[in-house]
Amino acid sequence: MVNKYTGAKAFVWFDDGNSEVITGGSTTVAGTKYFVLERAPVGTPAPANRVPVPAGMIFQSPRTGTQITLQAGDRLYVINEDRFCKTSASFELSEGAVDVGDDCHPASQIADGIMAFSGSASGLFRYDPITEQMDDVTENILNKFMDVVHDSGGGSYTIHPKDGKQAFVLTLINSTASGSAQFQNWLFAPIVFTSLSMSFGHGDPQSHDISFVLGHGTPIVYRVPAAAAA
Repeated sequence: MVNKYTGAKAFVWFDDGNSEVITGGSTTVAGTKYFVLERAPVGTPAPANRVPVPAGMIFQSPRTGTQITLQAGDRLYVINEDRFCKTSASFELSEGAVDVGDDCHPASQIADGIMAFSGSASGLFRYDPITEQMDDVTENILNKFMDVVHDSGGGSYTIHPKDGKQAFVLTLINSTASGSAQFQNWLFAPIVFTSLSMSFGHGDPQSHDISFVLGHGTPIVYRVPAAAAA
């Protein structure tokens, strides 16, 4: 007997790539996700609580117990997860092949080791019911493609130039997991947004569709208990 879920059980978060970076001497915050920009070389002996994954990957700090104190040479980006309320999402991974056929093994091929990752997500424009401002994740996505100007109405103007920084996508594919005995399964990738389309049909909800490809780093599956052990 196994569990099977619909896509409605998969939740998507984006980070816009504009959070803080912490370095040697800093200590992680419990239950926070980090992207490793640089990792200190292994010492002799290596610290017992050193950054656990190589550069280009994500990890979550311990929910309880001893936190990780960064060593000289460590640089971590702090992931801030903004929920993207999707209507649909899809991801694709592919790897090329090299023809190594010869007269002993005709038509043989081997993987070229170059992993391609791409994806898309669709959602609706969401507005605060009091202020009518867009939610943060919608505005951050628009800002990846366009300048955003905030006008206070009283003579104050703030310009947010188009932001081409690398972003991050995190997808919890089994959102029903709960408690320390069950595991959450996350798909993670650093990404670059490549396209944005918007629809405002009279008889349709206001919607936007985004596409993205792999940025600098490694797409991974990350498994972690749904809650701290009692």
